Amino acid sequence: MEISHLIYLVIVIAIVLFIGVCSVLAKRISLLRAECQQQQAQLSVLQEQLLANQQELQEVRVGSIGMGDKIKALVTMVKQTATQQEQLANQDPQSRLYQQAAKLVAGGYSVEELMRECDMPKAEAELIYNLHKG
Repeated sequence: MEISHLIYLVIVIAIVLFIGVCSVLAKRISLLRAECQQQQAQLSVLQEQLLANQQELQEVRVGSIGMGDKIKALVTMVKQTATQQEQLANQDPQSRLYQQAAKLVAGGYSVEELMRECDMPKAEAELIYNLHKG
């Protein structure tokens, strides 16, 4: 065999190998493109989910701020109501007597003990006893 035939054979083999490598690389590039497209689709879905979650979080934040304001207002109202109730209870001496009788019943006093401690008639003591026994 002559050298020119060997060179020709080497060139043909090199071209075949080059085509094979190019074919493998083309397939790999195709697979990588497909994978990239899948990842881009997943990224789009994740970005949409992230946006939805951020919007929900913002709604929760706004709602919690609103609820905090409402709770503060309710606490203020409860304090005012408690103060008003206390003032009303202190204004009416008869009310104080009934409050004391209710506390005595809660403490285990009998009807007779209520009559004696609060200086009230039996019917009234029985009524308070029956209302507050527990």
